[in-house]
Order: sequence, then C-alpha cells, then structure tokens
Amino acid sequence: MKKLLSFILVGLVFVLSGCAPQNDGLFHQLLVEPFIIFIKFFADFFDGSYGMGIILVTLCVRILMMPLMFYSFKKQRKAQFRMKKFKPEIDAINKKMKEAATPEEQNMYTRELMALHRKNGTSPINSGCLPILIQMPILTALYFAISHNDELGSQNFLWFNLGTPDMSMALIAAFLYYVQVKLSMKYLPEDTPAQMKMMTYISPLMILIPSLSLPAAMPLYWAAGAFVAMLQQYLSNRYFDYEEEIE
Repeated sequence: MKKLLSFILVGLVFVLSGCAPQNDGLFHQLLVEPFIIFIKFFADFFDGSYGMGIILVTLCVRILMMPLMFYSFKKQRKAQFRMKKFKPEIDAINKKMKEAATPEEQNMYTRELMALHRKNGTSPINSGCLPILIQMPILTALYFAISHNDELGSQNFLWFNLGTPDMSMALIAAFLYYVQVKLSMKYLPEDTPAQMKMMTYISPLMILIPSLSLPAAMPLYWAAGAFVAMLQQYLSNRYFDYEEEIE
C-alpha cells in the first residue's frame, strides 16, 4: 500500500502540471506562499541562485519529515525479519495458489495468505502509509511553489535554465528516482505482488515523462528529493538494528 500511495503521489504530477493554484485560496496561503518565500530566502544566500534555493528547501522539508520516514522504514524492515520465521507457511500457500484449478480456489488461498500476514503483523497493506499521506499536501505545495514561480524563467543553474525543459536534468532525476525506489524495494517482503515490484520501473517513467516538458526546476527538485531519500535509507540501514529489536 505504501508503494501504491507513492504511485498515486507521483501520478498527481500529471494532474498538477495542468492546474494552477488559486492565489487567494487557503491552501496557497498556508502552504504554497511560505515555500515561495523560503525558496527566495535561501536563494539570496547564494547570489539569488534559485537552483540552490530549491535544493535547500527540498533538503529542509525532507529533514523535517525524516522521523516519519524512519518510522516507515522501521515497519518495512521489521516485517521482512518477521517473515523469515514463517516463510515455510507462505511458500506452502503460494504453492497451493499456483496449483489452484479455479479462480475461486486462488481467491481462497489469497485470503489465507493475507490472514497469515495480519496474524504476524506483516500485512503488505499496513506497511507505513502515514508518511506518504502527510507528504502529499506538503510536496504538492512545494510543486506549486516551484512550477508557478515566474522568477524562475530568467534563472540559470549549472548548465540549464530553470524555466525551460532540460533533457539531461530529466534523465538525472529519473535515474536517481529509479535508484531510490530500487533501494526501498529491497526491503519489501519476498512475496510482494509483482504489480508492486513494477513500481521500480513505472515510478522513474512517471518522473521522466513530465520532466521532459516541465521547467527544469521540477526535475531538479525531484532529483534533490530522491538523493535525500537515498541518504535516509542509508542512515536507516546503518543505525537501526531491526532484527535485534524483534528478537
């Protein structure tokens, strides 16, 4: 479910790219406008570089959400270690599902498998959705703050203009997002449905496709976010011993 919600969050890009926030709306005043101010605030520390402003704001947002992300990582890892204890039962049910003669039998074994997950606290649909739900309004507001900032059109950063599409930046963002999703998928339960594993390839495409037509400021933001997420994953793996907690 967590990856499904991530898919929904990325999918919002296609909707949001064609929408404009109402400048007098509550959402704009409470979330979008503060991000616009913060981006400019950080940019002023680097001679008005909005590229650095976007990176630093993204970094700050990700750091503030880090406790929630660690909570999500912790639930995923604990689920993985718990599954080692009853993997033979899972394998037996999966074998029955493959040998099922009718769709009704397959559905019965699927329900049996889900019941086993719930009993042992490793249900794939209960793997830390709270961080994703909290991220949605925050990252959506940051999206609007970047994509509808008129000052970005005249700003250059590194080799590209922030206000025009850049293929190189789009490819970098998609690649970093692929690596980040690949790392997170590493700790999903072994019997995770193939449809969810397809997120490894679908998510980067959903970053790449809009990035090819959106201002380069957007793939810069996505690339920065993916890079910080990889660091969070590393810190989570480095400093938390989930297997020891379970034992």
